[in-house]
Amino acid sequence: MAGPPVVLVTGGDGQVGRALRPLLPSARYATREELDVTDQGRANDAIADVDMVVHLAAMTDVDRCEREPRLAEEVNGTGSRNVAAAARSAGARVIGVSSDYVFDGTATGEYSEADQPRPLSVYGRTKLAGEQALLEAGENTVIRTSWVYGDGRNFIRTILRAAAAGRALAVVDDQLGRPTAADDLARAIVHLLSIEPPRLVHVTGDGPPTSWAGVAELSLAAAGLAVPVEHVSTIEYGRRMDSTLAPRPANSLLSLDRARGLGVPLSDWRTSVSAYARGAA
Repeated sequence: MAGPPVVLVTGGDGQVGRALRPLLPSARYATREELDVTDQGRANDAIADVDMVVHLAAMTDVDRCEREPRLAEEVNGTGSRNVAAAARSAGARVIGVSSDYVFDGTATGEYSEADQPRPLSVYGRTKLAGEQALLEAGENTVIRTSWVYGDGRNFIRTILRAAAAGRALAVVDDQLGRPTAADDLARAIVHLLSIEPPRLVHVTGDGPPTSWAGVAELSLAAAGLAVPVEHVSTIEYGRRMDSTLAPRPANSLLSLDRARGLGVPLSDWRTSVSAYARGAA
């Protein structure tokens, strides 16, 4: 190949897309308005002359996916199939980002790449459909990640704003996982672009398991906000919200052994969350 590879990033205006921009300044970043991945023709045109696609475009609002399953399937499932087909026609490879929600959360330990997905929600099912579309279309790679936060609306910013406004904080403590900074995920993507990546790899923040309540408490402490956090169950949280929430896996822990073996840069989630919360406060 003459010269550096041409890289296109779908969903370039999302949290991970924004984090990638300073790391891959020469890449093309297609926003939702510039590239609707549900349109096969537009996907074909955008990908016709590229070598690599970083596929980030997705519908990630888990509860909205439950309310609007057809739209979720169009974006997460059909959109990924369109990107995969366009890349195959162009001779390009795809690195796509998926989710811990492809698992049902009943495992007693970490989920490895070899474990069988069993999604509970529309979001999980449509993300799994997107995975399958990419993996069936060619020598593409799927990254599964969890609890992503970055430049934009996310759990940590919501907690900090609520605390600063003096609102009482009740946070779920029966869902376990590891949060992932968009900056850290972006660095992992850049590393995977530089090697021959596997078909499937898990990338999250490193460190011990935690709950959403644990993430909230660390974020508040890092931001210098002495606000108590009430630990509640997922069922209790839904009752207080007076709304039906999409089912979520109780265990979102993804094994990082494969990522470590590939030399993927991984950061302890506690360090990344603390730095982010201090900057967001």
